[in-house]
Amino acid sequence: MEKVGNHLREKILIVDDVRLHRDRTAEILARRGYSTVQAENGIRALDMVTSESPDLVILDAYMPDVDGLDVVRRLKADPFTHHIPVLVFTGDSSTEIEIQSLQGGADGFVRKSFDAEELVANVEALLRRSYQFNPLTKLPAAPYLHRQINARLAQNQPTAIVYADIDHFRPYNQMYGHGAGDQVLLDLSALLVETLPTQGAFVAHLGGDDFIAVLSPATAETFAQTIVEHFRSLRDSFYSSDDLARNHILVEGRRSETRAVPLMTLSAALVTNERRVLTNYVQVSDLLAEVMRYLKSQGGGNWARDRRTR
Repeated sequence: MEKVGNHLREKILIVDDVRLHRDRTAEILARRGYSTVQAENGIRALDMVTSESPDLVILDAYMPDVDGLDVVRRLKADPFTHHIPVLVFTGDSSTEIEIQSLQGGADGFVRKSFDAEELVANVEALLRRSYQFNPLTKLPAAPYLHRQINARLAQNQPTAIVYADIDHFRPYNQMYGHGAGDQVLLDLSALLVETLPTQGAFVAHLGGDDFIAVLSPATAETFAQTIVEHFRSLRDSFYSSDDLARNHILVEGRRSETRAVPLMTLSAALVTNERRVLTNYVQVSDLLAEVMRYLKSQGGGNWARDRRTR
């Protein structure tokens, strides 16, 4: 995914040896808000799948060096790229090339005589099938996150992962109601996307008040610090004036006793592969949980990173 303005949109790699075809396709998709990158041949496409982590590839069936069908086979044979949907397009009017494309692993097929609506409909259908969205925030959900992190780590891309969690969210949800709690999550998701750097970064929503951002290590500390600080400013809009004046809310406990609960803050745990080898999402998740437990033990409302080298 890529940040387009202040929105997170899918990134699509367009591969064709004819620039006119690439530009026409890119223009159609850009009008629908998609982020696009282009490759002029199959070898360049395979490199860009690694460097750009596209959400979908649109690929010409016939190209002079490595042809499109060979690129499809290579992508689908690789356990770290097989999940990326591939839409093959061609000017060939025969049914044979369509059959060969689909048998070779392509997820969809369209001829270059397509109109804009046909192309967009095919793209949207493949993206819907490729990963799930959180129903509230419309951010990518866990399956997409797991695949992206595993693929980036397998390719040894410099990667930072930030786990953002709202402190004292459950008591707030209990007192103010789920509608108010949902608005907090929507506002936080907007804050996370707006704070993302513009290249090679995305945010996923795992559910509840758990969010994960994936970005480059160079921008990760600034991102973590910024979201923690800005959430404090955002928070005042969530509470009544009485609760703000008290600096806590009064919540009924399990035994009908009233207890004071601090106002919400945001904690952000950061892990990178700069100083240690990270191999998969499970390892990353365990490290993030350790850092988050430390933050919570210190009262939350701050950020911290894993600084160990092994």
